[in-house]
Amino acid sequence: MAGRYIDVVVEEQDEIPEGCELRFHAVGETRPVSRILYEPLTGPEGEYEVTAAGGQPALAAPVDDSGAGTSILIYGDARGLRLRRVGDGDPTPIAEPYLLLSDDAIVG
Repeated sequence: MAGRYIDVVVEEQDEIPEGCELRFHAVGETRPVSRILYEPLTGPEGEYEVTAAGGQPALAAPVDDSGAGTSILIYGDARGLRLRRVGDGDPTPIAEPYLLLSDDAIVG
């Protein structure tokens, strides 16, 4: 895995006005992910369905995280991620450019 990097480039948009452009050093294989445990800044924590903004599967990869050792990077497409709380009737998704989570936050 030496030298493999993941570039996360998210366009500025209404949902993510600041956009982002970051590079992460991958230390393992990338895999699709569909459910995570998540605590948004506003709203209840719990289990969330996660997809790329365009509807494709979100991807998860272990990456070096200088502050925490190894974290799991969750990323999507050029418009970021969309999260919906499982079992919640609210159709409004939460938009995130990417997430860094612990391995035990991956549900499926």
